[in-house]
Amino acid sequence: MGDHLYTYIDPPNERHLEQICQSLARGDVLALPMHNSWAFCCDASSRKGIMAMYALKPEHSKKRPFSLVCSDISMASAMANIGGQNYSTLKKLLPGAYTIILQSSRQLPKLLKDKREKVGIRIPDEAITLEIIKHFQKPLAATSVPKSRDGSVMQMGYQIYEEFGHTLSIIVDLGFELPGTESTILDFSGQDITLLREGAGPIDLLGF
Repeated sequence: MGDHLYTYIDPPNERHLEQICQSLARGDVLALPMHNSWAFCCDASSRKGIMAMYALKPEHSKKRPFSLVCSDISMASAMANIGGQNYSTLKKLLPGAYTIILQSSRQLPKLLKDKREKVGIRIPDEAITLEIIKHFQKPLAATSVPKSRDGSVMQMGYQIYEEFGHTLSIIVDLGFELPGTESTILDFSGQDITLLREGAGPIDLLGF
């Protein structure tokens, strides 16, 4: 079984951060809180981790890349093309419960061995997850944790441990219940911003 790691954020536990980052560097898959829901995550450049995530969530098509979770817009700008107008809009939205679709940067294939034309970026309003990524210094690939076998939404870390603990390296848990709601997906890759899915992130700032 993986490690159900109860940790804290104010201040972050340095020993826990080292343990988590060592696990990510090995290509392991972790469960991390994203404020609105839980997600499976791994080093975005690890083929081992990516394949393990597809195995954990077989309904996720291998033709559809996972989102990238970044610590801030500066890290996101290395993965995606963020123009000046998009930058000011994203500063208002992030961190938050949004997945932002952008054109991939020219650096992405070199950084992650990934040739996708578009990339989904997340910067969640979740301090422990942002701290982990800052410590790791690389983006994470992420996908939402599926519902349990009985169809219920995973809201607590112990539920993920009971159902997926045998295949995960670490469940990082602050002990809080998460609502289990989906992120709002916004497409910034064209001339106009398009709402692809309304979820936890409010859309009133965008005039939809």
